[in-house]
Amino acid sequence: MTQLVERELAADGVAADGYAMLSLVGVRGPVRLTELAGDLGLPLTTASDVVRRLEVRRYVRRRENPDDARSWLFELSPAGVREWKRGWGALQRINAELESELGDAAAVREVLIDLGSAFAAALTDL
Repeated sequence: MTQLVERELAADGVAADGYAMLSLVGVRGPVRLTELAGDLGLPLTTASDVVRRLEVRRYVRRRENPDDARSWLFELSPAGVREWKRGWGALQRINAELESELGDAAAVREVLIDLGSAFAAALTDL
């Protein structure tokens, strides 16, 4: 999966490094770091490193959380929005290719959702 995503993003001149985080901030922002880490299944320190790299590239900016002065909210900058959107064509090509290979994408999606729920339940039981 990583190779496919990297190849398709590179074809459009988009860096794959941090693109998942960039996309998540785009979809969820403004969002707290703990939410980003949880959604991507990353340790908090790893998520922090990725967000910091996106900040250095000026794709993500932080602002104080008005509900909790101890945390920050992250959102895309205008440059981040442009970079995020530049990757959409690659993601659409990937989806189209996978759908053509899978056949009944709706059935596969349903099974994957069930599998995700089973993993979540197993983790809760631990």
